[in-house]
Amino acid sequence: MSGSGATQRRVLRLDPRDNALVALTDLRKGETVSLDGVDYTMLADVPAKHKFLTEELPTGGEVIMYGVLVGRTAEPLRRGDLLSTRNLRHAAAAFHNREAVPHWPPPDVSRWREKKFLGYERADGQIGTRNYWIVLPLVFCENRNLAVLKQAFEEELGFAAPQIYRRQVAEMVRLFREGKTEDLHDFSFSEINRCPLPRECFAMSTA
Repeated sequence: MSGSGATQRRVLRLDPRDNALVALTDLRKGETVSLDGVDYTMLADVPAKHKFLTEELPTGGEVIMYGVLVGRTAEPLRRGDLLSTRNLRHAAAAFHNREAVPHWPPPDVSRWREKKFLGYERADGQIGTRNYWIVLPLVFCENRNLAVLKQAFEEELGFAAPQIYRRQVAEMVRLFREGKTEDLHDFSFSEINRCPLPRECFAMSTA
């Protein structure tokens, strides 16, 4: 297939300079997809979220994604080949620090000078409302790591929901270890039993 709008949505180029495309769906060996009027035939199965080359590269050839060097080929590869840890070695372009002075014309805020809002004054004299941290993963495999970090921050900073059921499971384990099996027969998860919408809740019992 080539040239269709549906095909356009099956692959993604992250930067115009890239020579590797991302498969948005599973692509099969021998299948042809098109992007920006160019056809690419898969030389191997390319699972969704994996990448394939758009040009032939010799051993040591540069693989470009996000417009920068991300790896070098470990063997000669052809257009449509699947990129994997078997045929790709990590590489990165040199980098350096750069300082720049932003030039930003501030807007006219005179009409709001007498307005007030619920905020607080920082030590440096600036005014804030709430601090947010925004973390953007650049690759799919980092999503799970971010979820783990989010859970750790919420729990340690006191924003996480109470772990009611974990405490109750711990109580069940204690009763079992102490041999109090009779108490286990009548054990239930009380917070679920007290749900105000019975038909949407369920009672759990070891009986």
